[in-house]
Amino acid sequence: MEDDASVRDAIAEMFESLELCCAAFADGESFLRGASPNVDDTVFVDLHLPGVAGADLIKKVAALDEAPQIVAISGQPLWKISRELPKITSTPVVRKPLKEQDLLIFIQT
Repeated sequence: MEDDASVRDAIAEMFESLELCCAAFADGESFLRGASPNVDDTVFVDLHLPGVAGADLIKKVAALDEAPQIVAISGQPLWKISRELPKITSTPVVRKPLKEQDLLIFIQT
């Protein structure tokens, strides 16, 4: 989930070019309505989404019976990230600007 259309499209294009199945969402509400993640999936969540906050969305997804791996994405300073994710310390965070290798290390093939 990434609200910036160009970043979202670039991430989706990268995964598709590697022949990985990918679904992209602009916000948490769209994801909650249209996705059915399972334990084999990886969900990347921008912490600053419109509507449902990224940290709240991470909590909802982590509570699923078959919870996927969750990775937070943020361009914010570390102190802001720490403030937003105080109870989700096990969630890895990838900082913007994003690099392909920083995302791919979380993909199970």
